[in-house]
Amino acid sequence: MTLESVTNAAGLLRQHPVLWSVGLVMGVLAVLNLVIPVYGGTFYAEPLALLQLLVAPFLAGGVYGMVKEERFSAGEFLQSGKTHYFRILLPALVIFFAVILTVFLLAIPLALLGAGAAAGMAPLLFGVLVSIVFFTFFYDTVAVFEETNVFESIRRSIEFVMNNLGSVLIFYLVNIAALVVLGFAALFAWTALLVNKLEPLTSMSPAELETMMPQDILALIGTEGIWITAAVYAVVIMLFSAFLYAYKASFFRSHSEGAIMQQGEYDEKGRWYKY
Repeated sequence: MTLESVTNAAGLLRQHPVLWSVGLVMGVLAVLNLVIPVYGGTFYAEPLALLQLLVAPFLAGGVYGMVKEERFSAGEFLQSGKTHYFRILLPALVIFFAVILTVFLLAIPLALLGAGAAAGMAPLLFGVLVSIVFFTFFYDTVAVFEETNVFESIRRSIEFVMNNLGSVLIFYLVNIAALVVLGFAALFAWTALLVNKLEPLTSMSPAELETMMPQDILALIGTEGIWITAAVYAVVIMLFSAFLYAYKASFFRSHSEGAIMQQGEYDEKGRWYKY
Protein backbone atom coordinates (compact mmCIF):
# COMPACT_ATOMS: atom_id res chain seq x y z
CA MET A 1 0.00 0.00 0.00
CA THR A 2 2.91 2.35 0.75
CA LEU A 3 4.56 1.90 -2.63
CA GLU A 4 1.14 1.92 -4.29
CA SER A 5 0.77 5.46 -2.96
CA VAL A 6 3.81 6.43 -5.03
CA THR A 7 2.02 5.25 -8.17
CA ASN A 8 -1.14 7.07 -7.13
CA ALA A 9 0.82 10.27 -6.50
CA ALA A 10 2.50 10.03 -9.91
CA GLY A 11 -0.90 9.46 -11.49
CA LEU A 12 -2.36 12.51 -9.78
CA LEU A 13 0.50 14.70 -10.99
CA ARG A 14 0.18 13.35 -14.51
CA GLN A 15 -3.60 13.68 -14.77
CA HIS A 16 -4.06 16.97 -12.90
CA PRO A 17 -1.49 19.64 -13.80
CA VAL A 18 -2.96 22.04 -11.23
CA LEU A 19 -1.19 19.99 -8.54
CA TRP A 20 2.12 21.26 -9.93
CA SER A 21 1.20 24.74 -8.74
CA VAL A 22 2.62 23.93 -5.31
CA GLY A 23 5.93 23.00 -6.92
CA LEU A 24 5.98 26.14 -9.05
CA VAL A 25 5.42 28.40 -6.05
CA MET A 26 8.03 26.60 -3.97
CA GLY A 27 10.44 26.77 -6.91
CA VAL A 28 9.97 30.55 -7.22
CA LEU A 29 10.54 30.95 -3.48
CA ALA A 30 13.66 28.81 -3.78
CA VAL A 31 15.06 31.14 -6.44
CA LEU A 32 14.30 34.15 -4.26
CA ASN A 33 15.93 32.50 -1.25
CA LEU A 34 19.09 31.90 -3.27
CA VAL A 35 19.37 34.98 -5.45
CA ILE A 36 18.09 37.85 -3.30
CA PRO A 37 20.54 37.31 -0.40
CA VAL A 38 23.40 37.21 -2.94
CA TYR A 39 22.47 40.57 -4.43
CA GLY A 40 20.63 42.21 -1.56
CA GLY A 41 22.52 40.89 1.44
CA THR A 42 21.41 38.71 4.34
CA PHE A 43 18.91 41.37 5.47
CA TYR A 44 16.23 39.80 3.28
CA ALA A 45 16.86 36.21 4.39
CA GLU A 46 14.55 36.29 7.41
CA PRO A 47 11.61 38.01 5.62
CA LEU A 48 11.85 35.43 2.85
CA ALA A 49 11.85 32.58 5.37
CA LEU A 50 8.79 34.11 7.06
CA LEU A 51 7.04 34.45 3.70
CA GLN A 52 7.67 30.80 2.94
CA LEU A 53 6.35 29.82 6.38
CA LEU A 54 3.15 31.77 5.78
CA VAL A 55 2.62 30.51 2.22
CA ALA A 56 3.21 26.80 2.95
CA PRO A 57 -0.10 26.21 4.85
CA PHE A 58 -2.07 27.70 1.97
CA LEU A 59 -0.33 25.46 -0.57
CA ALA A 60 -0.79 22.37 1.59
CA GLY A 61 -4.45 23.14 2.18
CA GLY A 62 -5.02 23.66 -1.53
CA VAL A 63 -3.41 20.39 -2.59
CA TYR A 64 -4.90 18.23 0.16
CA GLY A 65 -8.32 19.79 -0.30
CA MET A 66 -8.34 18.94 -4.01
CA VAL A 67 -7.24 15.36 -3.34
CA LYS A 68 -9.83 14.96 -0.59
CA GLU A 69 -12.74 16.31 -2.64
CA GLU A 70 -11.40 14.84 -5.91
CA ARG A 71 -12.04 18.16 -7.62
CA PHE A 72 -8.97 19.44 -9.41
CA SER A 73 -9.17 23.04 -10.56
CA ALA A 74 -7.55 26.37 -9.81
CA GLY A 75 -10.73 27.55 -8.11
CA GLU A 76 -10.84 24.49 -5.85
CA PHE A 77 -7.15 24.95 -5.04
CA LEU A 78 -7.67 28.57 -3.95
CA GLN A 79 -10.85 27.76 -2.02
CA SER A 80 -9.30 24.80 -0.21
CA GLY A 81 -6.20 26.82 0.59
CA LYS A 82 -8.29 29.54 2.22
CA THR A 83 -10.59 27.11 4.01
CA HIS A 84 -7.83 25.05 5.62
CA TYR A 85 -5.23 27.79 6.08
CA PHE A 86 -5.50 28.36 9.83
CA ARG A 87 -6.36 24.71 10.43
CA ILE A 88 -2.82 23.95 9.20
CA LEU A 89 -0.97 27.07 10.36
CA LEU A 90 -1.96 26.91 14.03
CA PRO A 91 -0.75 23.32 14.68
CA ALA A 92 2.45 24.19 12.81
CA LEU A 93 3.05 27.08 15.20
CA VAL A 94 2.38 24.81 18.21
CA ILE A 95 4.91 22.27 16.90
CA PHE A 96 7.43 25.04 16.17
CA PHE A 97 7.21 26.46 19.67
CA ALA A 98 7.36 22.95 21.13
CA VAL A 99 10.65 22.44 19.27
CA ILE A 100 11.98 25.79 20.53
CA LEU A 101 10.94 24.94 24.09
CA THR A 102 12.58 21.52 23.84
CA VAL A 103 15.83 23.06 22.62
CA PHE A 104 15.72 25.62 25.42
CA LEU A 105 15.05 23.05 28.16
CA LEU A 106 17.83 20.80 26.89
CA ALA A 107 20.23 23.72 26.47
CA ILE A 108 20.06 24.66 30.16
CA PRO A 109 21.62 21.45 31.59
CA LEU A 110 24.01 21.26 28.64
CA ALA A 111 25.26 24.77 29.40
CA LEU A 112 25.74 23.87 33.07
CA LEU A 113 27.70 20.74 32.16
CA GLY A 114 30.15 22.70 30.00
CA ALA A 115 31.19 22.84 26.36
CA GLY A 116 32.54 19.28 26.24
CA ALA A 117 29.33 17.75 27.57
CA ALA A 118 27.28 19.98 25.29
CA ALA A 119 29.15 18.68 22.25
CA GLY A 120 28.57 15.11 23.38
CA MET A 121 24.86 15.73 23.95
CA ALA A 122 24.35 17.26 20.49
CA PRO A 123 23.28 13.90 19.00
CA LEU A 124 20.68 13.56 21.76
CA LEU A 125 19.28 16.98 20.97
CA PHE A 126 19.18 16.15 17.28
CA GLY A 127 17.43 12.86 18.01
CA VAL A 128 14.75 14.60 20.09
CA LEU A 129 14.06 17.13 17.36
CA VAL A 130 13.89 14.42 14.68
CA SER A 131 11.45 12.45 16.86
CA ILE A 132 9.14 15.45 17.15
CA VAL A 133 9.11 15.95 13.39
CA PHE A 134 8.79 12.20 12.75
CA PHE A 135 5.60 11.82 14.77
CA THR A 136 3.92 15.15 13.95
CA PHE A 137 4.67 15.20 10.23
CA PHE A 138 1.11 14.28 9.19
CA TYR A 139 -0.61 16.99 11.25
CA ASP A 140 -1.54 18.93 8.09
CA THR A 141 -3.07 15.99 6.24
CA VAL A 142 -5.02 15.10 9.38
CA ALA A 143 -6.23 18.69 9.68
CA VAL A 144 -7.59 18.69 6.12
CA PHE A 145 -8.84 15.12 5.65
CA GLU A 146 -10.37 14.81 9.13
CA GLU A 147 -11.05 18.52 9.76
CA THR A 148 -9.66 18.39 13.29
CA ASN A 149 -8.72 21.23 15.64
CA VAL A 150 -5.21 22.29 16.60
CA PHE A 151 -4.25 19.77 19.27
CA GLU A 152 -6.33 16.95 17.81
CA SER A 153 -4.41 17.29 14.55
CA ILE A 154 -1.14 16.76 16.38
CA ARG A 155 -2.51 13.92 18.50
CA ARG A 156 -3.97 12.13 15.48
CA SER A 157 -0.69 12.53 13.58
CA ILE A 158 1.16 10.80 16.41
CA GLU A 159 -1.49 8.08 16.52
CA PHE A 160 -1.38 7.63 12.74
CA VAL A 161 2.41 7.22 12.75
CA MET A 162 2.34 4.73 15.64
CA ASN A 163 -0.39 2.65 14.00
CA ASN A 164 1.46 2.56 10.65
CA LEU A 165 5.07 2.68 11.82
CA GLY A 166 6.50 0.33 9.19
CA SER A 167 4.68 2.03 6.33
CA VAL A 168 5.66 5.48 7.59
CA LEU A 169 9.33 4.45 7.70
CA ILE A 170 9.08 3.34 4.07
CA PHE A 171 7.33 6.64 3.28
CA TYR A 172 10.26 8.59 4.69
CA LEU A 173 12.80 6.39 2.90
CA VAL A 174 11.02 6.88 -0.43
CA ASN A 175 11.12 10.66 0.01
CA ILE A 176 14.78 10.59 1.02
CA ALA A 177 15.59 8.41 -2.00
CA ALA A 178 13.68 10.78 -4.31
CA LEU A 179 15.55 13.76 -2.90
CA VAL A 180 18.92 12.02 -3.26
CA VAL A 181 18.20 11.05 -6.88
CA LEU A 182 17.10 14.59 -7.71
CA GLY A 183 20.15 15.97 -5.91
CA PHE A 184 22.59 13.84 -7.87
CA ALA A 185 20.83 14.65 -11.14
CA ALA A 186 20.92 18.35 -10.30
CA LEU A 187 24.60 18.17 -9.38
CA PHE A 188 25.39 16.47 -12.69
CA ALA A 189 23.37 19.05 -14.65
CA TRP A 190 24.92 21.96 -12.72
CA THR A 191 28.44 20.67 -13.35
CA ALA A 192 27.72 20.11 -17.05
CA LEU A 193 26.30 23.60 -17.48
CA LEU A 194 29.16 25.29 -15.63
CA VAL A 195 32.02 23.03 -16.69
CA ASN A 196 33.94 25.87 -18.34
CA LYS A 197 33.62 28.16 -15.33
CA LEU A 198 34.58 25.41 -12.88
CA GLU A 199 37.62 24.30 -14.87
CA PRO A 200 40.08 26.41 -12.78
CA LEU A 201 39.22 24.24 -9.76
CA THR A 202 40.87 21.25 -11.41
CA SER A 203 44.26 22.96 -11.34
CA MET A 204 44.08 23.90 -7.65
CA SER A 205 45.86 21.96 -4.93
CA PRO A 206 43.93 20.30 -2.07
CA ALA A 207 45.16 23.03 0.28
CA GLU A 208 43.81 25.75 -2.01
CA LEU A 209 40.47 23.98 -2.36
CA GLU A 210 40.13 23.78 1.44
CA THR A 211 40.50 27.54 1.72
CA MET A 212 37.77 28.23 -0.87
CA MET A 213 34.84 30.16 0.58
CA PRO A 214 31.28 30.38 -0.81
CA GLN A 215 31.93 33.91 -2.06
CA ASP A 216 34.95 32.59 -3.95
CA ILE A 217 32.75 30.08 -5.74
CA LEU A 218 30.24 32.82 -6.57
CA ALA A 219 33.02 35.03 -7.97
CA LEU A 220 34.26 32.09 -10.03
CA ILE A 221 30.94 31.22 -11.67
CA GLY A 222 29.84 34.86 -12.08
CA THR A 223 26.33 36.25 -12.59
CA GLU A 224 25.41 33.72 -15.26
CA GLY A 225 26.49 30.87 -13.00
CA ILE A 226 24.44 32.21 -10.11
CA TRP A 227 21.30 32.24 -12.24
CA ILE A 228 22.04 28.77 -13.60
CA THR A 229 22.50 27.54 -10.03
CA ALA A 230 19.21 29.15 -9.02
CA ALA A 231 17.40 27.58 -11.98
CA VAL A 232 18.73 24.08 -11.24
CA TYR A 233 17.89 24.48 -7.55
CA ALA A 234 14.38 25.69 -8.42
CA VAL A 235 13.74 22.66 -10.64
CA VAL A 236 14.77 20.29 -7.84
CA ILE A 237 12.53 22.07 -5.32
CA MET A 238 9.64 22.17 -7.79
CA LEU A 239 9.81 18.45 -8.59
CA PHE A 240 10.34 17.33 -5.01
CA SER A 241 7.66 19.61 -3.54
CA ALA A 242 5.02 18.53 -6.03
CA PHE A 243 5.88 14.87 -5.45
CA LEU A 244 5.99 15.22 -1.65
CA TYR A 245 2.59 16.88 -1.33
CA ALA A 246 0.87 14.49 -3.76
CA TYR A 247 2.56 11.44 -2.20
CA LYS A 248 1.75 12.54 1.33
CA ALA A 249 -1.91 13.07 0.49
CA SER A 250 -2.18 9.71 -1.31
CA PHE A 251 -0.33 7.91 1.48
CA PHE A 252 -2.48 9.33 4.27
CA ARG A 253 -5.74 8.82 2.42
CA SER A 254 -5.01 5.19 1.53
CA HIS A 255 -3.88 4.26 5.04
CA SER A 256 -6.61 6.13 6.88
CA GLU A 257 -9.31 4.67 4.62
CA GLY A 258 -7.80 1.22 5.15
CA ALA A 259 -8.03 1.68 8.90
CA ILE A 260 -11.67 2.74 8.66
CA MET A 261 -12.52 -0.29 6.55
CA GLN A 262 -11.06 -2.54 9.24
CA GLN A 263 -13.39 -1.12 11.91
CA GLY A 264 -16.58 -3.14 11.61
CA GLU A 265 -18.02 -6.64 11.65
CA TYR A 266 -19.87 -9.18 9.51
CA ASP A 267 -23.44 -10.13 10.37
CA GLU A 268 -24.82 -13.67 10.21
CA LYS A 269 -25.42 -13.30 6.45
CA GLY A 270 -21.86 -12.26 5.71
CA ARG A 271 -22.64 -8.58 5.20
CA TRP A 272 -20.01 -6.08 6.35
CA TYR A 273 -21.03 -3.29 8.70
CA LYS A 274 -18.64 -0.51 9.59
CA TYR A 275 -18.71 0.97 13.07
